[in-house]
Amino acid sequence: MKPQDLGDGLVMRNASAEDLPAILEHYRVVHGAAVIDGMRAIFEKHPRFSWEDCFIIVKQDSGEVVSTLLTMQGSWAIDGVQVLAVEMEAVGTLEAYRYRGFMRLLNDAFEKRAAELQPVIQTIAGIPNFYRNFGYEYAAPLGGGYPVSPNLVPKIPDGEVEPVTIEEVDAKDFKEFLTYREKHLPSRTWYRTIHLENARYLIYKPTSIEQEAFYFFLVKEKGKTVGVFFINNWENKVDIAELYLDDYKHLDPVLRYNLAKAREWKGIPVRVVPPNQKQVHEFVKVRTQCKDITRYAWYVKIPSVPRFLETIGPLFEDRLRNTEFHNYGESLTIMDYKHGYTLSFENGKFQSIIENPEKKIEEYHLRIPQGALTRLLMGYETLDELMGHEPDVICVSAMKPVVRALFPKLNATVDPFY
Repeated sequence: MKPQDLGDGLVMRNASAEDLPAILEHYRVVHGAAVIDGMRAIFEKHPRFSWEDCFIIVKQDSGEVVSTLLTMQGSWAIDGVQVLAVEMEAVGTLEAYRYRGFMRLLNDAFEKRAAELQPVIQTIAGIPNFYRNFGYEYAAPLGGGYPVSPNLVPKIPDGEVEPVTIEEVDAKDFKEFLTYREKHLPSRTWYRTIHLENARYLIYKPTSIEQEAFYFFLVKEKGKTVGVFFINNWENKVDIAELYLDDYKHLDPVLRYNLAKAREWKGIPVRVVPPNQKQVHEFVKVRTQCKDITRYAWYVKIPSVPRFLETIGPLFEDRLRNTEFHNYGESLTIMDYKHGYTLSFENGKFQSIIENPEKKIEEYHLRIPQGALTRLLMGYETLDELMGHEPDVICVSAMKPVVRALFPKLNATVDPFY
């Protein structure tokens, strides 16, 4: 981007490698010293990082960073279909410079960069409700974890040994972690993808136990991998995430291992991020005796509805296959009160989407505001749920079964830390 003079000796511009010390110092002040190793790993080792993706507002005379925003390029899978995504990350402003509209300026720069990258979705895990101002909508729960009490986890009986062993993964073993994970990923949901190249910035040796870091593990039984998980040491907690097991009973050895690890780290608390496997999830609740946890939110923005629907188009055939619409050959029209779209089908297969200049609202099968449309497309809410509380969501009765089939519930459990 072209540098922009903001007055008062401040300029907004792309960062460069020379700015890295000042950026890390900014993160230390705004986000805390514990994030430094992880952020340095992103800048130096992330396979898709470019300095075009980092925007800063700096003091021209000293080079001090007063506000910054990082664009993270990555991919997600929606019901198994991989989609390009960009995420707004590491956003922050020094306290003395807040409430000057810097976030809006940085967001404008981010949006221009995103338009160049043409993502299918844009994501953010940030200040509650704030990013709705920029077109984002709640799409999935984020973070939180079931607290693990040592008193509730059974000890190994005298004379017995753990039924499984737990091995830490390094960069060369990362493929085995990913292979197991791929075989156990849930369907009818959406999640971040992890690629082999991500090991470059995910697996790093922290400079101290106070630094946030990732640790990936294989659960082994007689030499065979029967589970995986990673732990994230962050905000003075050990979070167990991406937990997949062949046998839910192996949860106890995993918990015992992590309680021991937490004792090495000054006795910090252990939590389990809600697992995607239903049986494992239920057993976690039994072991923690906790039914509900405090969670926050993933917010999603769909910058182009046609691009989104074209990308997930292959899903529609599968979703229609076992319904009365398996040979569906008509069109579905959708209006978000600003734009109109026509989705065409033939023999139960999605053919195309066109954007309509037509503004005759009453002629559309489904009329739905932009925010509600995002929640429908991401599977956070179904048509019936939306119609139950949003009076502006209106659907022609004959087309309700089609919309229900095309856009089912996608219960997503998304951990934020990679």
